[in-house]
Amino acid sequence: MRSGAAKPARARRVAALVCAVCCLGASGNAMAQRSGSPPIVIPPAARIAPPAVPPAPPAPSAPPVAAPAPGARPAPRAVLPTAIEVLRDPLGSGIVMSGALTGGSDSALAVLLAIFANSEAFDPTPKLRLVVADQADRAAQALFAARVHGWPVTGIAIAALREAGGDVAVFYDYTPSFAASFARLRDALAQGADVALPPLHLADGSAIELPPGWRIAGQGGGAVDLSGPLGEFASLGASIPVYAGQTGLAGFAAQAPCCDPVAALDAVFAQLNANAQRNGQPLQNLIGIVGQAEVPAAPGGRAALILATLGRSGRPYSYLALGEAIGGFTDPWTYRLSAIAAPQAVFAAELRDLLRMWESYSANPPGLADRLQDATQNIAALQPMLQPTAAPQAFRDASAAAAWDLVAPEATGSADSEIDSGLAGRLTERLAKDTGHPWRVVPAAELP
Repeated sequence: MRSGAAKPARARRVAALVCAVCCLGASGNAMAQRSGSPPIVIPPAARIAPPAVPPAPPAPSAPPVAAPAPGARPAPRAVLPTAIEVLRDPLGSGIVMSGALTGGSDSALAVLLAIFANSEAFDPTPKLRLVVADQADRAAQALFAARVHGWPVTGIAIAALREAGGDVAVFYDYTPSFAASFARLRDALAQGADVALPPLHLADGSAIELPPGWRIAGQGGGAVDLSGPLGEFASLGASIPVYAGQTGLAGFAAQAPCCDPVAALDAVFAQLNANAQRNGQPLQNLIGIVGQAEVPAAPGGRAALILATLGRSGRPYSYLALGEAIGGFTDPWTYRLSAIAAPQAVFAAELRDLLRMWESYSANPPGLADRLQDATQNIAALQPMLQPTAAPQAFRDASAAAAWDLVAPEATGSADSEIDSGLAGRLTERLAKDTGHPWRVVPAAELP
């Protein structure tokens, strides 16, 4: 997003594991709230025919086994990534999050377990259905089942260590769709592919690019309200009258001196919250300002990009708003406000996609994308979130991930159903062939 505002940024997201998962340093919620059927239209799973598996090569002399002791403990949370790349399946709701470890570890299995131990993405702790690792414990991978807002999801998590540090990646989707989306996301991640999103045309003639799972909550007159599958929301193009003094008007009216865009946010936010509650939206309150940067404004006005913390239904959110205060010769003056927000657990992972969506809105004032890019560079707290990350080492070779094509089509059943031991054996044989060293199935006795 940073250097590539002019070219499509990676499509990303369905619920958040790596940063959503721990944020992978920051992780969070996902998917549709359970109220009948999910708002995301999920295509039926496409079964992928298992490729022919050649005989396993003669086993090379095995390096010393470094398998963790029974009841292996997760690695410290501090080892997990603090910056992640999020890639979304443009044909469905699948997501993969990946990032580099922030420290070293002696056990890939311990890193893998740390992902799940620190995840905030899922309702219960995910159930590990199949875990495999190489004999030196430098790479570990797991098929897991979980629920997000009550809906069953299936995923595959990977940890790969290098001489210094390592990488992790987490794929997941609604269970019926996982086999199909995994294959697409695996190839896209291995190739470092950028995926352009088609614009969605709105009733007022404007258009916006929406990642999978996002919905229009309201639109019209150059303004649009949006909601995302991870609890994110956006409100773009709002224009709010603000009075410098008492109005005598019935009902609530925003009041604030003109024309400080940061100070005015406090006054205006109360009105936004009141309107949102009347429309059945959750209670939210502005907790504090984290950072701000001045933005060029129209004559007679002042503008700022503001990073703040919100409380929304009892959960902490990060909120990034562009406020523009425009004075007039009479009351009221005008406060223009556009904002994107997400649960703090997933905000870092979502930020570049949120900005991309915001910049794509055709009703934006001319030059808004450039103004946003410049302003985000002047808010220190945003900098780690805006840095692109490379595709994980484990997936730079597509064949290393392709081994899971053997298992993914069989992972659409109950979370309690066992993966056939023969199929698990074929997976370890394929991984051994692709990586050049032995792999094993990790028994339950070695897991917490």
